[in-house]
Amino acid sequence: MKNTNRNTLSIIIAGVVLLSACTNDKAKTKDADVRADTHSKTSDTSEYGVVNNWADDLKNLRTAISQGDVPKMKNYFRFPVVADTTQVWEAIYSNADESKRPQTFPNTFTYADLEKHYGKLFDSAFIKSLQKVKSEKLFQKGEYTTPKIKENNQSYYMIANYDKAANMLQLSVTFSGGAEENGEEVSEGEYAILYFFKVEENKHLKFDKILFAG
Repeated sequence: MKNTNRNTLSIIIAGVVLLSACTNDKAKTKDADVRADTHSKTSDTSEYGVVNNWADDLKNLRTAISQGDVPKMKNYFRFPVVADTTQVWEAIYSNADESKRPQTFPNTFTYADLEKHYGKLFDSAFIKSLQKVKSEKLFQKGEYTTPKIKENNQSYYMIANYDKAANMLQLSVTFSGGAEENGEEVSEGEYAILYFFKVEENKHLKFDKILFAG
C-alpha cells in the first residue's frame, strides 16, 4: 500500500472518531447480565497483571482474548450491549456466507452471545495485530501503528488511538485492498474495522461499539 493510501485511510478513521458519539446503555438487564456487568474483584492469576492504568488493562484484555478466556473477557463489557448503537452483529457475520447470515439481528448482544461468538468478534486478524501493539508507547504517545501482517495476498495492521478528551480507546484493524499480479498492493477495497473501548477512571476498559470504515 502506498503511503498516501495509508495516510488517507488514517484520516478517514480519525474522522469517524470525531463524528462518533458515546451512547448510554438503554436496556434493562437480566440477572445474569447484571452480574456480568460488575468488574471482577477477584485476585488475578499469574497470567494477568495488576491494573494501574488503561494500558495495563489493555494487556490483560489481549491475554484474555488470545487465550479465549471468556469469563475474563466479560469484564470488558456492560451487558446487554444495545445492538442499534453498534455494528457488533455485522462484525460477527462479516465473513459468513450469505445463506448463513440472519435476516435480522437480535436487539442486544449478551454474555451468552459473547460465549458463542467471541472467536468471530475478536478474530485472528484482531488478535495478531493487537499482539503487535506496544502498550507502553501507546500510553505515552496516545497512538501507535503496528507493522503490517501479510497473509493470503492481503495485509493488515492495527492503528491504536487514545482520545483523552473523550476517554476512548480505538483499536482499528486496517485491511489492504489486495495485491496485483506483480505483488503491489492496491487501494481499491481498503477497509477498517474499528473497535471502541471507553476508559473508566483512567484504568478499566469497557466495550463501546464497533464501526466499519472504507
